[in-house]
Amino acid sequence: MKKHFKGHINNLVRYQTSLGRDLDNGLRLDRNEKISDFPPEVIADIFNKFKPYSLSASPETEALYQKIAGNLGIPQEKIYITGGITEGIRILFELLTNPGENVIVLDPTYPMYSIYAKIHQVEYRKFCFKENLSPDWNSLYQGIDDKTTMVMIPNPNLPVECMFSTEDIRRIAEKCREHQVVLVIDEAYYYFGAPSVLELIDEYDNLVVMRTFSKAYGLAGIRLGFMISSAENIQYLSKTRSLAESNTLSMRVAEYLLDHVELRDEHIKEVKEGGQYIQEELTKLGLRWFGGNVTNGILIFLENEKEAKDLALYLKEKKIYIRGSFDPPFNVCVRVSIGQKKIMKLFIESLKNWLTQKKK
Repeated sequence: MKKHFKGHINNLVRYQTSLGRDLDNGLRLDRNEKISDFPPEVIADIFNKFKPYSLSASPETEALYQKIAGNLGIPQEKIYITGGITEGIRILFELLTNPGENVIVLDPTYPMYSIYAKIHQVEYRKFCFKENLSPDWNSLYQGIDDKTTMVMIPNPNLPVECMFSTEDIRRIAEKCREHQVVLVIDEAYYYFGAPSVLELIDEYDNLVVMRTFSKAYGLAGIRLGFMISSAENIQYLSKTRSLAESNTLSMRVAEYLLDHVELRDEHIKEVKEGGQYIQEELTKLGLRWFGGNVTNGILIFLENEKEAKDLALYLKEKKIYIRGSFDPPFNVCVRVSIGQKKIMKLFIESLKNWLTQKKK
């Protein structure tokens, strides 16, 4: 079998993240997940909705398509359900790029963008941040050429929180259309405060918007998302469809949350309260921070890379999991997921203990 391995794939280094977390007793602040649990009565209610045939019958997708369409006020034919935004990214690379072409991606961001670029032998060009952490527009517009197939922008973005206005996206869409480039807007964190550009779908036939149930809905475990674009684009993209877009369990859970959006809204409220609290506490501690306004994550700047690693290790030993190990210049940072204020207090207490220990 080895003789058939593709060289560029064989040389690709991949890591599994967040291994070994104690999900029963630890604080999961490393993956921008919902950091509090759903109430037991909600879990019970969800599973009471399942039918005796739910495990044995092949998945039926129609109900979820209808609920998403109704929730967003968008025709069903403009929606394609995927295995989270991650699968959406894969599909876009698979169907819209060829080896030797390039994509431009706001960076640093979700690492799967660069990974799929490597898998599909596509040049990965960065839409960068300046030293003041504002977007470097020159890196975007100067990067577009006749081999650019996609510009991909999470809005808002993490780990460096960044938000573009609808008019910003409109200008980018115009520039992309001039060069016959597809503009992909990743709205994973949309519900935490950023504007959506769904209203532009009918205006720009080169626009694709991606959404997920992982963030505001708090359903990272079901791995479910969807793409929105013109009916013609979705018809093409959905040719990648397998037997069904997802599995019965994931889709029924997503349907439940769409029927109970108060659970989503309660989670968003928790994130807002927790974000304000952690910003205030970090300021009191004299630590530089960035973000926590329109996403559920915040960057904390430390003195050097060693401190960032030491803090992450110190907290891991206490079963408090945060994200570190970023590429320069963000290798001096850790990222913390935001949620319930009472959980943020536990993090701040441990951070204070680490700072006290560091001074000794």
